Order: sequence, then C-alpha cells, then structure tokens
Amino acid sequence: MGILTFRSRTSRTVVSVRRSSILALAVILFAIGFAVAAAATKAKVTLIGDSVADRMERNPVAISALNDQFRLNLETRGCRRLVSTSCTIQGSSGPPPTVLQLVNRLSQNIGKIVVVDVGYNDTPSHYDHDLDTVMRVLRKLGVERVVWLTLRDPHHVYQASNADIRREPKEWPGFVIADWDSYSENHPSWFESDGIHLTHLGAAKLGEFISSVLVHSARR
Repeated sequence: MGILTFRSRTSRTVVSVRRSSILALAVILFAIGFAVAAAATKAKVTLIGDSVADRMERNPVAISALNDQFRLNLETRGCRRLVSTSCTIQGSSGPPPTVLQLVNRLSQNIGKIVVVDVGYNDTPSHYDHDLDTVMRVLRKLGVERVVWLTLRDPHHVYQASNADIRREPKEWPGFVIADWDSYSENHPSWFESDGIHLTHLGAAKLGEFISSVLVHSARR
C-alpha cells in the first residue's frame, strides 16, 4: 500500500506540473498575441531621409521614440535628393535612390504617414518644384499625412528651401511642418562641426522631436 500511495502522489505531482506548464505556456502565447495585435494597430510611418536622418538608424533612443506609438519603416541613405539624381558618397557603388524613386518603389507598401527629412543635397532654387512632384505621387498612393522637416540652416544656405516648405500646407491638405531648424537652433551640442550632421545626442533628439510631431499631428 505504501508503494501505491507513493506512486499516486507522484502521479498527482506530474499532473500538477503539466497543468502549471500548460497554464504558463497559455499566458506566454496570450502575451505574444496581445503584443502582435497591439503592434498591428499602430499606424505605419515611412521615414525618408538623407545622411542627417541616417544617424538615427544606429541610435536606440531615437528608434525607441519613433516606434513607441508607431510602426517605423526607416529609409535613410546619405546623399539622397528629392528628384534629381542623388550624389554619390566616396567609396560607395553609386547614388542612392531619390525620394521619388524610393516612393515609387515602395508603392502600396508605403506608410499612410510619411516623414521627409531631405534637402541638404538639393538645389534650393529647384526645391519647391521637386517637393510638389513628390507630393503628387504620395497623394496618388493614398498617403494621408506628410510630415516634412525644415532644414537645419546655421549658415543661411537653405532659406529658400525652408520658405518653400513653410508654404506647402496651403497647397497640400495633410501637410505638416516639423520645424527642426527652429527647434534645434540653440543646441550646438546636438551637431557636429558643420552644424548640420548629428552627434549621438542630436540623433536621439531628432528621433524624439519627430515622434512628438507625429503624436501631436495625429490628435488634430
């Protein structure tokens, strides 16, 4: 009888362990399913940039901020231009796709929200025309909101381009200005010696800034 009793307890213990394991697995699967569902409900944001925005790619603070309430698709490459052929970084195999080429390539996979931080390699006198060209294609693809960053301009090189950006909301509904030039004006520690490209801190601040603009514009 003692042996039988011992086996019965062991059996109950095994059953109990199995039930606990199944319950734990169910909790884990539920948590995973909840996380996937939550991620799926986040609006997809396609962020297109050049070498300035590219500094965010390796910055966990920036990436975390941008993914907090949105699903980020980061498309950044140095030397990128809006429409005219992009420049080529020394040592690279060729120029990156322009914003227009990239948008056409992404096509229906582009986010309903698009952020553009491009213009440092563009000719200011062509900027308005090229911006409108990009906007027409984005509208055709069904993009609902476009957040466009003004260009950091410590040497007053991009005044015409920034003026073009600031006029666009009158022409394009859903066009949101993210005034990075004004926001970053008194923060030299955010930038390298050229006053344009970002330090590690600056990349984090850019990511947080874009995230705040996205959140604010979504509440309108």
